[in-house]
Amino acid sequence: RQMCIRDRSTGTAGTTMVSSRLLLIFVIGCLAMADGSDAPAPTPSPGCSTWDGECVSPYPGVDFLHPKIHQSPDCLHLSGWHDVAGAITVGGEHHVFQGCPSSQGWSHSVSSDLVHWEDRGRGVHSIHETYEGMDSNITPCSGFVTVDDHATPCAGFRQCGSNNGTTGLNPQAHAWDVPMELRCAENSNLTSWSEPIWIYPAYFYRPLPYDPVRPWKDTDGMWYSSWSTDGCNATTKKSPCAAGGQLELLASPALHGPGMDWKTLAPLFTTNMTKSGNLTSPGAITAEFVTSGYFGGLPGDPDGGSTRVITQNNGGPTFWVGKQSGPGQPFEAYWDRVGAVGHYDYGSLTMARTLGSDPNQVAKNGRKVLVGWIGGAVGSQSLGRDLSLSPEYELVQQFVPELQSLRQPGSLEHQRVTASERSQVVVHSAGSLQLEILATFSWSVLPVEPFGITLLGGVANITIDCTKNRQESPCMVTTPSEGPVLPIGTSKVVVHAILDHEILETIVNNRTGMVTYHTDIPSANSTGVNLFLEQGVTAEIATWTLEAANNAGPQP
Repeated sequence: RQMCIRDRSTGTAGTTMVSSRLLLIFVIGCLAMADGSDAPAPTPSPGCSTWDGECVSPYPGVDFLHPKIHQSPDCLHLSGWHDVAGAITVGGEHHVFQGCPSSQGWSHSVSSDLVHWEDRGRGVHSIHETYEGMDSNITPCSGFVTVDDHATPCAGFRQCGSNNGTTGLNPQAHAWDVPMELRCAENSNLTSWSEPIWIYPAYFYRPLPYDPVRPWKDTDGMWYSSWSTDGCNATTKKSPCAAGGQLELLASPALHGPGMDWKTLAPLFTTNMTKSGNLTSPGAITAEFVTSGYFGGLPGDPDGGSTRVITQNNGGPTFWVGKQSGPGQPFEAYWDRVGAVGHYDYGSLTMARTLGSDPNQVAKNGRKVLVGWIGGAVGSQSLGRDLSLSPEYELVQQFVPELQSLRQPGSLEHQRVTASERSQVVVHSAGSLQLEILATFSWSVLPVEPFGITLLGGVANITIDCTKNRQESPCMVTTPSEGPVLPIGTSKVVVHAILDHEILETIVNNRTGMVTYHTDIPSANSTGVNLFLEQGVTAEIATWTLEAANNAGPQP
Protein backbone atom coordinates (compact mmCIF):
# COMPACT_ATOMS: atom_id res chain seq x y z
CA ARG A 1 0.00 0.00 0.00
CA GLN A 2 0.97 3.65 0.19
CA MET A 3 3.89 5.04 2.17
CA CYS A 4 2.96 5.46 5.85
CA ILE A 5 3.99 9.08 6.39
CA ARG A 6 2.10 12.25 7.14
CA ASP A 7 4.04 14.95 5.31
CA ARG A 8 2.71 18.47 4.95
CA SER A 9 5.55 19.46 2.67
CA THR A 10 5.34 22.12 0.04
CA GLY A 11 6.97 20.10 -2.67
CA THR A 12 9.20 23.11 -3.38
CA ALA A 13 12.84 23.52 -2.52
CA GLY A 14 13.72 25.10 0.79
CA THR A 15 10.25 25.27 2.36
CA THR A 16 8.96 22.19 4.13
CA MET A 17 6.28 22.28 6.81
CA VAL A 18 7.48 19.45 9.03
CA SER A 19 7.59 18.82 12.76
CA SER A 20 7.24 16.10 15.36
CA ARG A 21 3.64 15.66 14.21
CA LEU A 22 4.80 13.62 11.21
CA LEU A 23 5.18 10.55 13.43
CA LEU A 24 1.71 10.91 14.97
CA ILE A 25 -0.85 8.24 14.32
CA PHE A 26 0.95 6.93 11.23
CA VAL A 27 2.82 4.61 13.58
CA ILE A 28 -0.55 3.12 14.52
CA GLY A 29 -1.63 2.91 10.90
CA CYS A 30 1.64 1.41 9.71
CA LEU A 31 1.64 -1.23 12.43
CA ALA A 32 -1.93 -2.10 11.52
CA MET A 33 -0.85 -2.59 7.91
CA ALA A 34 2.40 -4.41 8.56
CA ASP A 35 1.15 -7.98 8.89
CA GLY A 36 2.27 -9.04 5.41
CA SER A 37 -1.25 -9.36 3.96
CA ASP A 38 -1.11 -6.12 2.00
CA ALA A 39 -1.34 -6.13 -1.76
CA PRO A 40 0.27 -3.40 -3.86
CA ALA A 41 -1.97 -0.42 -4.44
CA PRO A 42 -3.43 -0.09 -7.95
CA THR A 43 -1.82 2.64 -10.04
CA PRO A 44 -3.83 5.88 -9.60
CA SER A 45 -5.33 7.54 -12.66
CA PRO A 46 -3.64 10.72 -13.98
CA GLY A 47 -6.59 12.71 -12.63
CA CYS A 48 -5.48 11.93 -9.07
CA SER A 49 -2.55 14.33 -9.39
CA THR A 50 -4.70 17.41 -10.06
CA TRP A 51 -7.52 18.99 -8.08
CA ASP A 52 -9.87 19.10 -11.10
CA GLY A 53 -9.12 15.63 -12.46
CA GLU A 54 -11.17 12.47 -12.02
CA CYS A 55 -9.28 10.54 -9.39
CA VAL A 56 -9.55 6.76 -9.76
CA SER A 57 -7.46 4.95 -7.15
CA PRO A 58 -9.36 1.85 -6.01
CA TYR A 59 -9.12 0.58 -2.46
CA PRO A 60 -6.18 -1.85 -2.53
CA GLY A 61 -6.23 -5.51 -1.61
CA VAL A 62 -8.79 -8.22 -2.20
CA ASP A 63 -12.41 -7.14 -2.50
CA PHE A 64 -13.64 -8.79 0.69
CA LEU A 65 -11.42 -6.45 2.70
CA HIS A 66 -12.87 -3.30 1.12
CA PRO A 67 -15.22 -1.26 3.36
CA LYS A 68 -18.80 -0.92 2.13
CA ILE A 69 -20.21 1.21 4.99
CA HIS A 70 -17.41 3.73 5.58
CA GLN A 71 -17.01 6.54 3.07
CA SER A 72 -13.63 6.14 1.35
CA PRO A 73 -13.05 8.58 -1.55
CA ASP A 74 -10.32 7.45 -3.92
CA CYS A 75 -7.95 10.32 -3.15
CA LEU A 76 -7.79 9.08 0.46
CA HIS A 77 -6.08 5.96 -0.89
CA LEU A 78 -3.07 8.04 -1.90
CA SER A 79 -0.17 8.99 0.38
CA GLY A 80 -0.27 12.10 2.54
CA TRP A 81 -2.35 13.54 5.35
CA HIS A 82 -6.12 13.06 5.38
CA ASP A 83 -7.18 15.09 8.43
CA VAL A 84 -10.77 16.22 8.58
CA ALA A 85 -9.78 19.68 7.37
CA GLY A 86 -13.28 21.03 7.89
CA ALA A 87 -16.77 19.81 8.73
CA ILE A 88 -20.11 21.59 8.83
CA THR A 89 -23.87 21.04 8.65
CA VAL A 90 -25.63 23.64 6.53
CA GLY A 91 -28.73 23.65 4.33
CA GLY A 92 -29.79 20.22 5.53
CA GLU A 93 -26.55 18.62 4.38
CA HIS A 94 -23.52 17.35 6.30
CA HIS A 95 -20.20 18.26 4.67
CA VAL A 96 -16.86 16.60 5.52
CA PHE A 97 -13.63 17.84 3.95
CA GLN A 98 -10.49 15.69 4.20
CA GLY A 99 -6.99 16.61 3.10
CA CYS A 100 -5.79 15.05 -0.16
CA PRO A 101 -2.40 16.68 -0.79
CA SER A 102 -1.54 14.23 -3.58
CA SER A 103 -4.60 15.58 -5.41
CA GLN A 104 -3.97 19.25 -4.51
CA GLY A 105 -7.08 19.86 -2.44
CA TRP A 106 -9.62 18.84 0.16
CA SER A 107 -11.82 15.83 -0.61
CA HIS A 108 -15.47 16.83 -0.15
CA SER A 109 -18.07 14.27 1.00
CA VAL A 110 -21.73 15.16 1.54
CA SER A 111 -24.63 13.34 3.21
CA SER A 112 -28.20 14.10 4.18
CA ASP A 113 -28.42 11.21 6.66
CA LEU A 114 -24.87 10.63 8.01
CA VAL A 115 -24.97 7.18 6.39
CA HIS A 116 -24.86 7.53 2.60
CA TRP A 117 -22.17 9.87 1.25
CA GLU A 118 -21.60 11.58 -2.09
CA ASP A 119 -18.14 12.56 -3.34
CA ARG A 120 -18.18 16.17 -4.65
CA GLY A 121 -14.56 16.39 -5.68
CA ARG A 122 -11.88 18.78 -4.43
CA GLY A 123 -13.33 22.29 -4.62
CA VAL A 124 -11.04 23.77 -1.95
CA HIS A 125 -7.73 23.40 -3.76
CA SER A 126 -4.28 24.79 -4.42
CA ILE A 127 -3.92 28.15 -6.19
CA HIS A 128 -0.90 30.37 -6.62
CA GLU A 129 -0.98 32.89 -3.75
CA THR A 130 1.30 35.95 -3.72
CA TYR A 131 -0.22 38.16 -1.02
CA GLU A 132 2.28 40.66 0.48
CA GLY A 133 5.34 38.78 -0.72
CA MET A 134 4.27 35.18 -0.08
CA ASP A 135 4.74 32.69 -2.91
CA SER A 136 2.76 29.50 -2.41
CA ASN A 137 1.04 27.05 -4.73
CA ILE A 138 0.33 23.98 -2.61
CA THR A 139 -2.60 22.22 -1.00
CA PRO A 140 -4.35 24.21 1.75
CA CYS A 141 -3.48 22.91 5.21
CA SER A 142 -6.02 21.54 7.67
CA GLY A 143 -8.49 24.28 8.56
CA PHE A 144 -12.20 24.76 9.14
CA VAL A 145 -15.54 25.61 7.60
CA THR A 146 -17.75 28.17 9.31
CA VAL A 147 -20.68 30.43 8.37
CA ASP A 148 -20.19 34.21 8.36
CA ASP A 149 -22.58 37.00 9.39
CA HIS A 150 -24.12 36.92 5.90
CA ALA A 151 -25.02 33.22 6.24
CA THR A 152 -22.31 32.28 3.73
CA PRO A 153 -20.19 29.19 4.42
CA CYS A 154 -16.47 30.01 4.38
CA ALA A 155 -13.52 27.62 4.40
CA GLY A 156 -10.43 28.81 6.22
CA PHE A 157 -6.82 27.69 6.61
CA ARG A 158 -3.20 28.65 6.09
CA GLN A 159 -1.07 27.40 3.25
CA CYS A 160 1.04 24.43 4.37
CA GLY A 161 4.14 26.32 3.28
CA SER A 162 5.53 29.00 1.01
CA ASN A 163 8.74 29.95 -0.78
CA ASN A 164 8.46 33.36 0.90
CA GLY A 165 6.60 34.79 3.87
CA THR A 166 4.53 37.97 4.00
CA THR A 167 7.54 40.30 4.01
CA GLY A 168 5.29 43.10 2.79
CA LEU A 169 3.65 43.03 6.23
CA ASN A 170 6.75 42.14 8.22
CA PRO A 171 10.24 42.32 6.67
CA GLN A 172 11.41 39.73 9.24
CA ALA A 173 8.77 37.18 8.20
CA HIS A 174 10.08 33.65 7.68
CA ALA A 175 9.07 31.66 4.62
CA TRP A 176 6.48 29.83 6.69
CA ASP A 177 4.88 33.03 8.02
CA VAL A 178 1.76 33.17 5.85
CA PRO A 179 -1.63 34.49 6.97
CA MET A 180 -4.93 32.93 7.88
CA GLU A 181 -7.31 33.12 4.95
CA LEU A 182 -10.90 32.44 4.00
CA ARG A 183 -12.50 31.31 0.79
CA CYS A 184 -16.27 31.72 0.87
CA ALA A 185 -18.73 29.51 -0.97
CA GLU A 186 -20.15 30.76 -4.26
CA ASN A 187 -22.86 28.10 -4.59
CA SER A 188 -25.11 26.06 -2.32
CA ASN A 189 -23.29 22.81 -3.13
CA LEU A 190 -20.10 24.20 -1.60
CA THR A 191 -18.15 23.21 -4.72
CA SER A 192 -17.15 26.68 -5.91
CA TRP A 193 -15.16 29.04 -3.68
CA SER A 194 -14.08 32.66 -3.81
CA GLU A 195 -10.59 34.04 -4.19
CA PRO A 196 -8.66 34.28 -0.88
CA ILE A 197 -9.84 36.71 1.79
CA TRP A 198 -6.96 37.47 4.16
CA ILE A 199 -8.04 37.88 7.79
CA TYR A 200 -4.88 38.07 9.96
CA PRO A 201 -1.13 37.32 9.84
CA ALA A 202 0.50 34.55 11.85
CA TYR A 203 4.13 34.36 12.99
CA PHE A 204 6.01 31.67 14.87
CA TYR A 205 9.60 30.75 15.68
CA ARG A 206 9.45 27.56 13.61
CA PRO A 207 7.37 26.21 10.73
CA LEU A 208 3.91 25.01 11.77
CA PRO A 209 0.66 24.34 9.94
CA TYR A 210 -1.09 26.38 12.71
CA ASP A 211 -4.15 24.15 12.47
CA PRO A 212 -7.04 26.50 13.34
CA VAL A 213 -10.25 25.59 15.13
CA ARG A 214 -13.53 26.73 13.57
CA PRO A 215 -14.04 30.47 14.33
CA TRP A 216 -17.17 31.12 16.33
CA LYS A 217 -19.41 34.00 17.32
CA ASP A 218 -19.74 33.90 21.09
CA THR A 219 -22.51 35.11 23.39
CA ASP A 220 -20.97 38.61 23.54
CA GLY A 221 -21.43 39.07 19.78
CA MET A 222 -17.68 38.97 19.10
CA TRP A 223 -15.96 36.57 16.72
CA TYR A 224 -13.17 34.39 18.09
CA SER A 225 -10.45 32.47 16.29
CA SER A 226 -7.89 30.05 17.69
CA TRP A 227 -4.96 28.27 16.10
CA SER A 228 -2.55 25.52 17.14
CA THR A 229 1.00 26.18 18.36
CA ASP A 230 3.30 25.10 21.15
CA GLY A 231 3.77 27.05 24.39
CA CYS A 232 7.37 28.18 23.77
CA ASN A 233 7.05 31.04 21.26
CA ALA A 234 7.34 33.64 24.05
CA THR A 235 9.91 31.75 26.13
CA THR A 236 12.60 29.29 24.99
CA LYS A 237 11.68 29.21 21.29
CA LYS A 238 12.88 25.64 21.30
CA SER A 239 11.40 22.26 20.45
CA PRO A 240 10.80 19.93 22.25
CA CYS A 241 8.74 22.41 24.23
CA ALA A 242 8.35 21.60 27.92
CA ALA A 243 5.21 23.75 28.15
CA GLY A 244 3.46 21.50 25.64
CA GLY A 245 0.85 22.48 23.08
CA GLN A 246 -1.06 25.74 22.97
CA LEU A 247 -4.13 27.32 21.39
CA GLU A 248 -3.71 30.99 20.52
CA LEU A 249 -6.82 33.19 20.78
CA LEU A 250 -7.91 36.25 18.81
CA ALA A 251 -11.10 38.34 18.78
CA SER A 252 -12.76 40.58 16.20
CA PRO A 253 -16.13 42.33 15.77
CA ALA A 254 -16.50 40.59 12.38
CA LEU A 255 -15.12 37.45 10.78
CA HIS A 256 -14.11 39.39 7.66
CA GLY A 257 -15.07 42.52 5.77
CA PRO A 258 -15.28 46.17 6.85
CA GLY A 259 -15.85 45.44 10.56
CA MET A 260 -12.95 43.00 10.87
CA ASP A 261 -10.32 43.93 13.47
CA TRP A 262 -8.55 40.86 14.85
CA LYS A 263 -6.74 41.39 18.15
CA THR A 264 -4.57 38.84 19.95
CA LEU A 265 -5.70 37.83 23.46
CA ALA A 266 -4.08 35.63 26.08
CA PRO A 267 -3.78 32.00 24.93
CA LEU A 268 -6.92 29.91 25.18
CA PHE A 269 -5.19 26.81 26.58
CA THR A 270 -1.68 25.47 27.19
CA THR A 271 -0.76 22.01 28.49
CA ASN A 272 1.76 19.21 28.18
CA MET A 273 -0.48 16.72 29.98
CA THR A 274 -3.03 14.12 28.96
CA LYS A 275 -5.07 11.59 30.91
CA SER A 276 -6.50 8.13 30.29
CA GLY A 277 -9.04 7.02 32.83
CA ASN A 278 -7.48 7.72 36.21
CA LEU A 279 -3.90 7.92 34.87
CA THR A 280 -2.35 11.36 34.32
CA SER A 281 0.59 11.68 31.89
CA PRO A 282 2.59 14.91 32.38
CA GLY A 283 4.99 15.63 29.54
CA ALA A 284 3.02 13.59 27.01
CA ILE A 285 2.82 16.64 24.71
CA THR A 286 6.13 18.34 23.87
CA ALA A 287 5.22 20.05 20.61
CA GLU A 288 2.33 21.85 18.95
CA PHE A 289 -1.30 20.85 19.16
CA VAL A 290 -2.45 19.12 15.98
CA THR A 291 -5.79 19.52 14.11
CA SER A 292 -7.48 21.08 17.11
CA GLY A 293 -11.19 21.40 17.69
CA TYR A 294 -13.28 23.52 20.06
CA PHE A 295 -16.99 23.09 20.71
CA GLY A 296 -19.69 23.46 23.36
CA GLY A 297 -23.45 23.32 23.82
CA LEU A 298 -23.43 19.53 24.07
CA PRO A 299 -26.56 17.53 24.90
CA GLY A 300 -26.61 16.50 28.55
CA ASP A 301 -24.39 19.37 29.68
CA PRO A 302 -25.03 19.83 33.45
CA ASP A 303 -24.41 23.56 32.94
CA GLY A 304 -26.96 24.04 30.19
CA GLY A 305 -24.51 24.30 27.31
CA SER A 306 -21.77 26.54 28.71
CA THR A 307 -19.27 23.68 29.11
CA ARG A 308 -16.61 23.58 26.39
CA VAL A 309 -14.44 20.80 24.89
CA ILE A 310 -11.00 20.97 23.26
CA THR A 311 -9.72 18.16 21.03
CA GLN A 312 -6.31 17.68 19.41
CA ASN A 313 -4.03 14.86 18.29
CA ASN A 314 -0.49 15.22 19.63
CA GLY A 315 0.13 12.52 22.23
CA GLY A 316 -2.92 10.71 20.90
CA PRO A 317 -6.45 11.73 19.90
CA THR A 318 -7.14 13.63 23.10
CA PHE A 319 -9.83 15.83 24.66
CA TRP A 320 -10.34 18.15 27.59
CA VAL A 321 -13.76 19.08 29.01
CA GLY A 322 -13.82 22.38 30.89
CA LYS A 323 -15.03 25.96 30.81
CA GLN A 324 -14.20 29.55 30.01
CA SER A 325 -15.24 32.06 32.68
CA GLY A 326 -16.53 34.21 29.83
CA PRO A 327 -16.02 34.90 26.12
CA GLY A 328 -12.37 35.57 25.32
CA GLN A 329 -11.16 34.10 28.62
CA PRO A 330 -8.72 31.18 29.02
CA PHE A 331 -10.09 27.64 29.09
CA GLU A 332 -9.77 25.65 32.33
CA ALA A 333 -9.91 21.85 32.07
CA TYR A 334 -11.69 19.67 34.62
CA TRP A 335 -8.57 17.71 35.55
CA ASP A 336 -10.12 16.32 38.74
CA ARG A 337 -13.05 14.61 36.99
CA VAL A 338 -12.33 11.14 35.62
CA GLY A 339 -13.62 10.94 32.06
CA ALA A 340 -13.54 14.70 31.52
CA VAL A 341 -9.97 14.53 30.19
CA GLY A 342 -8.93 11.61 28.05
CA HIS A 343 -8.68 10.11 24.58
CA TYR A 344 -11.57 10.18 22.14
CA ASP A 345 -10.10 7.12 20.40
CA TYR A 346 -7.53 4.49 21.30
CA GLY A 347 -7.02 3.14 17.80
CA SER A 348 -6.57 4.53 14.30
CA LEU A 349 -9.23 7.27 14.40
CA THR A 350 -7.58 10.68 14.51
CA MET A 351 -7.72 14.30 13.32
CA ALA A 352 -11.47 14.49 13.97
CA ARG A 353 -13.83 17.48 13.84
CA THR A 354 -17.48 18.02 14.69
CA LEU A 355 -20.58 18.99 12.74
CA GLY A 356 -24.21 19.07 13.73
CA SER A 357 -27.44 20.97 14.00
CA ASP A 358 -25.92 24.48 13.92
CA PRO A 359 -22.76 25.72 12.16
CA ASN A 360 -21.83 27.50 15.41
CA GLN A 361 -20.55 24.48 17.31
CA VAL A 362 -19.40 26.49 20.34
CA ALA A 363 -22.05 28.95 21.54
CA LYS A 364 -25.20 27.24 20.22
CA ASN A 365 -26.75 24.21 21.92
CA GLY A 366 -27.43 21.26 19.69
CA ARG A 367 -26.13 18.12 18.11
CA LYS A 368 -22.38 17.51 17.95
CA VAL A 369 -21.24 14.66 15.68
CA LEU A 370 -17.58 13.62 15.67
CA VAL A 371 -16.14 12.54 12.29
CA GLY A 372 -12.48 11.74 11.75
CA TRP A 373 -9.83 10.19 9.58
CA ILE A 374 -9.21 6.48 9.97
CA GLY A 375 -5.44 6.73 9.59
CA GLY A 376 -3.12 4.25 8.00
CA ALA A 377 -1.76 3.40 4.59
CA VAL A 378 -5.31 3.62 3.22
CA GLY A 379 -7.56 6.36 4.56
CA SER A 380 -11.30 6.36 5.14
CA GLN A 381 -13.83 8.59 6.87
CA SER A 382 -15.00 7.32 10.23
CA LEU A 383 -18.58 6.59 11.15
CA GLY A 384 -20.32 9.46 12.90
CA ARG A 385 -20.40 9.53 16.70
CA ASP A 386 -22.91 11.62 18.64
CA LEU A 387 -21.19 13.43 21.52
CA SER A 388 -22.79 14.41 24.83
CA LEU A 389 -21.83 14.98 28.47
CA SER A 390 -22.69 12.85 31.48
CA PRO A 391 -23.81 14.45 34.78
CA GLU A 392 -20.14 14.10 35.87
CA TYR A 393 -18.89 15.97 32.76
CA GLU A 394 -17.57 12.82 31.11
CA LEU A 395 -17.40 13.00 27.32
CA VAL A 396 -19.90 10.42 26.09
CA GLN A 397 -19.99 9.08 22.53
CA GLN A 398 -22.21 6.69 20.62
CA PHE A 399 -22.77 5.76 16.99
CA VAL A 400 -25.28 8.04 15.29
CA PRO A 401 -28.67 6.26 15.37
CA GLU A 402 -29.11 6.81 11.63
CA LEU A 403 -26.77 3.85 11.10
CA GLN A 404 -29.51 1.54 12.40
CA SER A 405 -31.24 2.02 9.04
CA LEU A 406 -28.65 -0.37 7.57
CA ARG A 407 -29.85 -3.33 9.65
CA GLN A 408 -31.09 -6.02 7.25
CA PRO A 409 -34.67 -7.11 8.08
CA GLY A 410 -34.79 -10.52 9.71
CA SER A 411 -31.06 -10.60 10.43
CA LEU A 412 -31.27 -10.07 14.20
CA GLU A 413 -29.70 -12.86 16.26
CA HIS A 414 -30.03 -12.55 20.04
CA GLN A 415 -29.11 -14.61 23.08
CA ARG A 416 -28.49 -14.30 26.80
CA VAL A 417 -26.26 -16.61 28.81
CA THR A 418 -24.59 -16.81 32.22
CA ALA A 419 -21.29 -18.68 32.25
CA SER A 420 -21.45 -21.70 34.56
CA GLU A 421 -17.82 -22.70 34.19
CA ARG A 422 -14.36 -21.24 33.67
CA SER A 423 -13.35 -20.06 30.18
CA GLN A 424 -16.66 -20.94 28.59
CA VAL A 425 -17.07 -20.43 24.81
CA VAL A 426 -20.58 -19.74 23.50
CA VAL A 427 -21.21 -19.94 19.76
CA HIS A 428 -23.40 -17.02 18.70
CA SER A 429 -23.63 -16.49 14.97
CA ALA A 430 -22.20 -17.23 11.54
CA GLY A 431 -21.80 -13.46 11.34
CA SER A 432 -21.03 -11.30 8.33
CA LEU A 433 -18.34 -8.93 7.07
CA GLN A 434 -20.90 -6.14 7.57
CA LEU A 435 -22.13 -6.57 11.10
CA GLU A 436 -23.41 -4.58 14.07
CA ILE A 437 -22.77 -6.05 17.53
CA LEU A 438 -24.41 -4.89 20.75
CA ALA A 439 -23.37 -6.88 23.81
CA THR A 440 -23.78 -6.35 27.56
CA PHE A 441 -21.65 -8.10 30.19
CA SER A 442 -22.40 -7.93 33.92
CA TRP A 443 -21.13 -9.58 37.08
CA SER A 444 -21.53 -9.52 40.85
CA VAL A 445 -18.02 -10.84 41.63
CA LEU A 446 -15.06 -9.33 39.77
CA PRO A 447 -14.12 -11.78 36.97
CA VAL A 448 -10.74 -13.48 37.46
CA GLU A 449 -10.16 -14.13 33.74
CA PRO A 450 -10.67 -11.97 30.62
CA PHE A 451 -13.94 -12.23 28.69
CA GLY A 452 -15.48 -10.76 25.57
CA ILE A 453 -16.37 -11.37 21.92
CA THR A 454 -14.57 -13.17 19.11
CA LEU A 455 -15.22 -11.84 15.59
CA LEU A 456 -14.18 -12.72 12.06
CA GLY A 457 -13.84 -16.41 12.88
CA GLY A 458 -11.28 -15.67 15.59
CA VAL A 459 -9.22 -13.03 13.75
CA ALA A 460 -10.39 -10.22 16.05
CA ASN A 461 -11.33 -10.17 19.73
CA ILE A 462 -12.97 -7.50 21.87
CA THR A 463 -11.52 -8.38 25.27
CA ILE A 464 -12.30 -7.02 28.74
CA ASP A 465 -9.74 -7.77 31.46
CA CYS A 466 -10.45 -6.96 35.12
CA THR A 467 -7.55 -8.95 36.55
CA LYS A 468 -4.72 -6.38 36.69
CA ASN A 469 -6.31 -3.57 38.78
CA ARG A 470 -4.37 -0.93 36.88
CA GLN A 471 -4.22 2.71 37.94
CA GLU A 472 -5.77 3.73 34.63
CA SER A 473 -8.86 1.66 35.42
CA PRO A 474 -9.51 -1.61 37.30
CA CYS A 475 -11.01 -3.08 34.11
CA MET A 476 -9.39 -2.50 30.72
CA VAL A 477 -10.25 -3.15 27.12
CA THR A 478 -7.13 -5.04 26.00
CA THR A 479 -8.06 -5.93 22.41
CA PRO A 480 -8.54 -4.94 19.61
CA SER A 481 -6.70 -1.96 21.14
CA GLU A 482 -6.17 -0.89 24.73
CA GLY A 483 -8.15 1.62 26.78
CA PRO A 484 -9.89 2.01 30.15
CA VAL A 485 -13.33 0.72 31.02
CA LEU A 486 -15.23 3.66 32.47
CA PRO A 487 -16.81 4.71 34.78
CA ILE A 488 -14.25 3.51 37.33
CA GLY A 489 -15.62 0.62 39.40
CA THR A 490 -18.45 -0.35 37.04
CA SER A 491 -19.75 -3.93 37.11
CA LYS A 492 -21.37 -3.66 33.68
CA VAL A 493 -19.79 -3.33 30.26
CA VAL A 494 -21.71 -2.48 27.09
CA VAL A 495 -19.87 -3.12 23.85
CA HIS A 496 -21.21 -1.55 20.67
CA ALA A 497 -19.24 -2.38 17.53
CA ILE A 498 -19.67 -2.04 13.79
CA LEU A 499 -17.62 -4.30 11.54
CA ASP A 500 -17.08 -3.16 7.96
CA HIS A 501 -14.81 -5.75 6.35
CA GLU A 502 -11.25 -4.89 7.50
CA ILE A 503 -12.38 -1.90 9.62
CA LEU A 504 -13.79 -2.44 13.12
CA GLU A 505 -15.18 0.46 15.16
CA THR A 506 -15.78 -0.31 18.85
CA ILE A 507 -17.25 1.84 21.64
CA VAL A 508 -17.25 0.52 25.22
CA ASN A 509 -19.68 1.98 27.77
CA ASN A 510 -20.17 4.98 25.46
CA ARG A 511 -16.83 6.32 26.69
CA THR A 512 -13.92 4.36 25.22
CA GLY A 513 -13.72 4.27 21.42
CA MET A 514 -11.24 2.45 19.21
CA VAL A 515 -11.01 1.97 15.45
CA THR A 516 -8.84 -0.92 14.26
CA TYR A 517 -7.82 -2.51 10.98
CA HIS A 518 -7.90 -6.30 10.51
CA THR A 519 -6.14 -7.05 7.24
CA ASP A 520 -5.39 -10.69 8.08
CA ILE A 521 -8.92 -12.00 7.44
CA PRO A 522 -8.21 -15.28 5.59
CA SER A 523 -11.36 -15.37 3.45
CA ALA A 524 -14.79 -13.87 2.87
CA ASN A 525 -16.23 -16.74 4.91
CA SER A 526 -14.24 -15.93 8.05
CA THR A 527 -17.17 -14.26 9.80
CA GLY A 528 -18.11 -16.30 12.89
CA VAL A 529 -19.05 -14.58 16.17
CA ASN A 530 -18.60 -16.24 19.58
CA LEU A 531 -18.61 -15.19 23.22
CA PHE A 532 -15.82 -16.22 25.57
CA LEU A 533 -16.91 -15.91 29.19
CA GLU A 534 -15.59 -16.28 32.70
CA GLN A 535 -17.65 -18.07 35.34
CA GLY A 536 -20.35 -15.82 36.78
CA VAL A 537 -20.37 -13.34 33.91
CA THR A 538 -23.77 -12.80 32.30
CA ALA A 539 -23.75 -11.82 28.65
CA GLU A 540 -26.50 -10.61 26.38
CA ILE A 541 -25.64 -10.16 22.71
CA ALA A 542 -27.53 -9.01 19.62
CA THR A 543 -26.13 -8.87 16.09
CA TRP A 544 -27.48 -7.56 12.81
CA THR A 545 -26.16 -7.97 9.28
CA LEU A 546 -25.84 -4.53 7.66
CA GLU A 547 -26.54 -3.28 4.16
CA ALA A 548 -23.84 -1.59 2.13
CA ALA A 549 -24.01 2.22 2.21
CA ASN A 550 -20.97 3.50 0.30
CA ASN A 551 -18.30 2.30 -2.14
CA ALA A 552 -21.01 0.25 -3.90
CA GLY A 553 -20.37 -3.45 -4.32
CA PRO A 554 -21.93 -6.88 -3.76
CA GLN A 555 -23.61 -7.63 -0.45
CA PRO A 556 -21.75 -9.97 1.91
